[in-house]
Amino acid sequence: MSGLKNRKKSKTDRELLLFSMPAILWYLIFCYLPLFGICFAFKQFTPKPGDSLLENLFVNSPWVGLKNFSFLFLSSEMPKILFNTLFYNTVFLILGIIIPVFLAILLVEIHSRLFSGLVQMVMVLPYFLSWVIVGYCLYGFLATDEGQVNHILRLFGAAAVSWYQSPEYWRLILILTELWKSTGYAMMIYLCAITAIDRTLYECARLDGATFLQRVRHITLPLLRPTVATIFILRIGSLMASDFGLFYQVPLNSDSLQPVTQTLDVYVYKALMLQANFSYSAATSFLQNIVGCILLFATNAIVRRIDADSSLM
Repeated sequence: MSGLKNRKKSKTDRELLLFSMPAILWYLIFCYLPLFGICFAFKQFTPKPGDSLLENLFVNSPWVGLKNFSFLFLSSEMPKILFNTLFYNTVFLILGIIIPVFLAILLVEIHSRLFSGLVQMVMVLPYFLSWVIVGYCLYGFLATDEGQVNHILRLFGAAAVSWYQSPEYWRLILILTELWKSTGYAMMIYLCAITAIDRTLYECARLDGATFLQRVRHITLPLLRPTVATIFILRIGSLMASDFGLFYQVPLNSDSLQPVTQTLDVYVYKALMLQANFSYSAATSFLQNIVGCILLFATNAIVRRIDADSSLM
């Protein structure tokens, strides 16, 4: 009898492994196979025509140790670039949790399924738009001559604004654009977590005379804490990285806006395009991932000390 169970279990395991093979192959090809590229960060990459990539990397390129990391710290622009990267990611981290949680709590209270579904569809749709499309849609509003915003300003007798030459407005514009695009998707995550809460808890609270705010404070938020903690820990890991599309495509690479739109990823991309130095780009990416990994483990350890049930491990 036990042998029959073992054979059935083995057959089930093989079927599950077969179903998972496409995902396994995808991760092997696109995530693990390219890891040899870390060597770029510690070599002076000097390609020779006619040689293969592996020959150029491992034979023709000498080891230079940590020299490629030095260009990040020698640039006079680096303090401002690091400030932009950390500032935007911190704002996105905080508002990217508070606003979706708030909207998810409100959406649960909507009793009309049709209206609730319509709201979810409208809010999630921007998430699937590429930053190229978002950038040109925004340009339709902010263009100096034909932009809709300047048309409205002229109607009220105000002067038109050269938005793409005015960096003082773009911190707010970028924050609002990112929230508009990502809030709907994040809201769906928290909405799923809220709908999984036992509804009898809310019914008992109503019978005891609890108000909406009291139910949210004593039921929804405490039971939502593990989900919020998980999202917080994962997003902390990308604190040194930035969404390249948001900071490069949306401002349309305007040089006038660089003081407020240039983050670490944009700076490295421009340095790569101007200098064609693959080693600098690899070094920066490697450093970002190392810092992100350290932040992730440190944040997880802090969360585990505060609430062990909310940590990742």
